[in-house]
Amino acid sequence: MRVSTVVLALSCLVTGYALAGTRVSAVDDVSQSARRFPLRMPVGTRVMLTFSSNSSQMRDYFACTIAEVSGGWFRCAPEENQTDMFTKPEEIWYDLAHVTRVKKLEKDR
Repeated sequence: MRVSTVVLALSCLVTGYALAGTRVSAVDDVSQSARRFPLRMPVGTRVMLTFSSNSSQMRDYFACTIAEVSGGWFRCAPEENQTDMFTKPEEIWYDLAHVTRVKKLEKDR
């Protein structure tokens, strides 16, 4: 009778361990924190952006004024010479994951 009690206790212990499984916890998404502009480059800053060679951009680099940043994406403000009061400027969003270099440009005087 004692052997069956020990076997029953051990089988309950093994079953409980198997059913409990391993504890899982979520990990913070580090990709979002890595994909953002530096703090010294807020909206309205004029920058030179360089893209990775495997991005779908037409050019490897271009200058723009940051108009909006949202969740790893950013949009450039329309250039002054491209604004027309009769046509709405095209709204293009760029993925910060493809930006390899950001250089802050001096303001035009």
